[in-house]
Amino acid sequence: MMVAHCISDLGHDAVEAGSGEAALDLLDTGGIDLLITDIRMGGISGWEVAEQARIDRPNLPVIYISGYPSEGNAVPGSRYLAKPFRPHELESAVRDCLG
Repeated sequence: MMVAHCISDLGHDAVEAGSGEAALDLLDTGGIDLLITDIRMGGISGWEVAEQARIDRPNLPVIYISGYPSEGNAVPGSRYLAKPFRPHELESAVRDCLG
């Protein structure tokens, strides 16, 4: 919820998904300009969400967040934020990704 609130404060609409599978369904509807995903989730991981999302949208910006070291491969050009992070760190990452 903190991430969605920060995104809204930046003037963007935030759409939340309860799982990786739900995130992929939302991405299929279009209109998503940035994927921010936790790496560890129930079901498929954030790594897998980003990989699947990039199949159809190879230029989709991705920000990974995690409070745990996690093995996986980040998609090219992505950003990583370690929890806990400060709102200005998220803001900076979002601005970098969206230009």
